[in-house]
Formats: sequence, C-alpha cells, structure tokens
Amino acid sequence: MSAQRERILRATIRCIGDLGLEQTSIAAIRKEAELSTGAIYKHFTGKDEIVTAALQFAAMDQSDVPHHWPLLRDDMAALGDERGFDMNVIARTNLQLLASSLRPGPLRVLLTSQMEHTLSVLADRLTAMEQAGEIRLRMSPLRTANCIAALAEGLTWLGLASGRRLEEISRDIVAGLECLVDADASASVSD
Repeated sequence: MSAQRERILRATIRCIGDLGLEQTSIAAIRKEAELSTGAIYKHFTGKDEIVTAALQFAAMDQSDVPHHWPLLRDDMAALGDERGFDMNVIARTNLQLLASSLRPGPLRVLLTSQMEHTLSVLADRLTAMEQAGEIRLRMSPLRTANCIAALAEGLTWLGLASGRRLEEISRDIVAGLECLVDADASASVSD
C-alpha cells in the first residue's frame, strides 16, 4: 500500500471518530491527511470508496488473532492496535460507525459483513483452541466470540468514558474474558 493511500485511510478513521460518518467529508479527510484534493482523488473516486477502504484497512484479519488462549486474552485486553491508532480514536470510531449502521443502507451491509467475518475468525480460533485441549468453552464458539467482542468493546467504552486508566480497563477485560472460558492452567503456550 502506498504511504499516501495509508495516510488517507488513517485520516478517514480519525475523522469518523472525531466528526461522525455523516460529517466526514473529502475536505475533512484532505485536511486531516494534509494532502491536496487531487491526491485524494488519485487514490479514490469518492467518500464511500474511502470509507469502505478505511474499514477494510482497520478490520481484523485472521493473521491478527493469536493461536493460544493466553495470547488471545492478553491481546484483547492490550487496548492498543498494531496499526498505531490511539485507543480513544478506535473507541470513538467504533461507536460512530455502530451508531451510523443502525440505519438500513450500504454501511449497515458493509459493517454487518465485516463483523460477521471478524466473529467467524475468532470463533474458528476458539474452536481450534478447544480441540487442542487448551480451553473448554462454556457456550458455542460463535456465541463465545460474540461475548468476547461485546465484553472487550463495552468495558473499553465504559472505562474511557469514565476516565479510568487503561491498565484498570485492561485488568477488567482479562477478568471478564476468564469468565467466558475454562482455561487449562498448565497450558502456558507461546505463539
């Protein structure tokens, strides 16, 4: 990916978090990315294409999900993103996108597809961990994946909104995740 294209995608994510999807415009993205309008249109035909590409850029990929429970648990509680976004930006952007996707339309279809993919990847990884004897799930893999996502997102939003330190939020996420699976205490596997 070209550095300029990535700058545009990162700027789009920050704009959505700060302004909301409806108020995010090509002009706002251009200003945030510190690029000319021509540079934006060199890579994209319009706002919808930029938003779609930004969501795909930020989406979880199978290679992002650790193969072992302690690593997955710790990764979910790390409250960071290897793509270099501040946790507040991630939380605000997610909230803005979820609020915008409540209305029927192309964004809802796109977000639903991405959420289903992310949950499927997570459920597959949980299934593999269970089959390896590393964990025992208390619910189906997909239901556990849904609960993991909801718990991590919800505790992050609540914690950030109430001004709690990231370390405190992270500890709460770890404790919550441990309630969702029975982990074999002797399984200290590294990836």
